[in-house]
Formats: sequence, structure tokens, C-alpha cells
Amino acid sequence: MTMTILVVATALVVAIIILSLVRVKKNKSAKEMDQPYTRGLNFLLAGEIEKAKEQFSQAVRTDSDNIDAYLKLGALMRQSGQASQAIKVHQSLTIRMELKQAQKVEIYRELASDYLASGSYAKAAEFSDKILSLLKEDRKALKLRIDIAEKEGDWTIAFNLTKRLASVDGVKLDDQLALYRVQEGYKLIDVGKGKDGRIKCREALKIDRKCAPAYLCLVKSYIEEERQDDALKEVRNLLNHNPEKGYLAYDIMEDLYFNLKRFDEIEGLYRDIITERPGDLQASRALARFLHRKGDVDRTLAVCQDALIHFPEDVWMRRYMIRTLLDAGRTEGIGPIAIELLDRIFDERPQFTCSSCGYKTNEALVLCPECSSLGTFKL
Repeated sequence: MTMTILVVATALVVAIIILSLVRVKKNKSAKEMDQPYTRGLNFLLAGEIEKAKEQFSQAVRTDSDNIDAYLKLGALMRQSGQASQAIKVHQSLTIRMELKQAQKVEIYRELASDYLASGSYAKAAEFSDKILSLLKEDRKALKLRIDIAEKEGDWTIAFNLTKRLASVDGVKLDDQLALYRVQEGYKLIDVGKGKDGRIKCREALKIDRKCAPAYLCLVKSYIEEERQDDALKEVRNLLNHNPEKGYLAYDIMEDLYFNLKRFDEIEGLYRDIITERPGDLQASRALARFLHRKGDVDRTLAVCQDALIHFPEDVWMRRYMIRTLLDAGRTEGIGPIAIELLDRIFDERPQFTCSSCGYKTNEALVLCPECSSLGTFKL
């Protein structure tokens, strides 16, 4: 009997202790939910930035050990256009002793963003580099440092860091790397170092053979040195290696052929491009402009009409046909073209747009043929 009473008493004491602990925990949780930091997080999630700032500001006054509250307060200041205040908040954390590495990284990251927002690129770079000295493969720091290098025009650093980023991500960023080399080339050419600039462009083409800006940079350099034949060679290289972007050099090409007294070769070149690539609308437009300048009305119109077979919706060709006929005084042929052009520009039929994918149609459809959404045309 005594033993039974003892067991019951012991169980009762344990139950009371457990109940007390649960109550304390509940009270503590309720108290924590009412803390400024927690309220700040809730306001932040709700998108109420000013209220969140007020709560985080109160949190750091009541608990100076809450590093995350400082970080969030400064970040919100920066996002509100108060970069200088954000710097002060985040800078105050750097003098603290016994910071963990993860905390240092986040502080440096915020400071780098603060200084970048304030336009202090050198300081932003300094704190980005501090992160990379601790974590060599930190993606955020690498991307931030690349952004800073781009803004400073330091293309060599941007190139090297992008190579590191590509290695970290296990991807190829050849098009971006090639463009950095091209920018290095332009920088050298602009200070009179044409040969060195062209070397950078050649390096870009080794990375990306189709890099159109590299060819255009080479062309620019050769033209500045009055090496017309070499410039024309690079234009042809662009046409061969990246015909889709060849139109970027059409105007330059015409000027070069004209300066070399080889103007008559241009028509043949454009026709070769169109024969090889019937879908090259830019080449057809360039040929039409060229023939129009020569005063060859009929052949200009023929080029436009041929292009409309492949691009029946193209407004530019119809507009150019009207312009050509006007310049030639042949106004009797303008009417039908003008009416067709206006009909295409001002379609009187109602147009319906799918609210899901943006597909447009003149038909009153219930089911979108593009994304298979039902009832998205709002009929």
C-alpha cells in the first residue's frame, strides 16, 4: 500500500513538472512571437517594408546580439534608397569580436551590395573579395564581383571571374567570355593600340567562332588604320561564320566596297546571300535599298515582291515599294499597295488574346491552340 502511494505520488510530481514545462514553453513561444524581430519578419513577408524597418530597428535596440536583425534592417534601408545609412548599420557589425565565418560572409555580402548601390565600386569590390577569400566558390559573391567589374569596365577581372563561375556551376559561358575579350579589344583600340586590340578579338573568336562583335571590332580597327581590304576580309568572315548576324555589317560592307571602287560587286553579294538563305529578310531589305539608290525601280520592286513570298506579313517591304514608286513618279501603282498596307496595319476584325500564354487570334476560340487553356479568351 505504501509502495502504491509512493508510485502515485511520484507520477503526480512528474506530471506537474511536465505540465509546468509545457506552460513555460507556450508562454515563451507566445512571448517570442510578440518580439520586434518576429513582428519585423511578419511585416517583411507581408510586404510592409516601412513597418518591418521600424520593428527591426526596435529589435536591435532591445537585443544588440541579434545580428540578423541588423542585416535585415540595413538591407531594407538599401532597398529604400538609403545606401549610406545601410553602410553604417552593416559596418557597425564588422568590429564585433568572435563572429562566426558564416556571419562574416553575410555582413561582407550586405556591405558589398550597399557600396554597389551607392556607386562606390572599389569598396564593393573590396568586400566581395573578402567573401571570396573565405569561400572561393561562393556563387553570389562571384556574380556580384562580376557585376562590379562590368560597371568599372575591368573586363579582365570580369573574364577571369566568369571562368571561375562557369567552373563552379559546371556550365559553359563562352559567349559571355568572348564578349569580355572583345571589350578588352575595344579598350585597347580606343587608346591607339590596334594590334593588341585585335589580338584580344582573335582570342574571343577562339572561344566563340560566331562572336559577331569580335568581327565588328576587327573591322573597326582595320578601318581606322585605313586597311580596307583587311576590314572587308573580316566582314566576309562574319558572313561565313555567322550569317544570321551578317546584317550588322551590311552598311559597313557597302562603304568598303565603294571606297575600294568595287561598288558593282555588292548586288551580286546580296543575291548570293539571298540564294543561300532565302529567309534572310535583312539581306533582301539591303538589296532593295541598294537598287533604289541606283535608281533601278523595277528591280527594286521585284526584290520586294520576292521577299513578300517568304514574309507575306512584312510591312517594311510594302512601305518601301510605295516610297520607290513615289520617288519615280509612278503614283498609279501605289493605290493597291497602300490599301493592302493599311489593311494589315489597321485590322478591323476583333482580336482575342489568351490570358494564359498571350496567343492572339481573330477567331472566337474557347480552347487556346497554343497552351490548351480553356476559356482564357474571355469571350
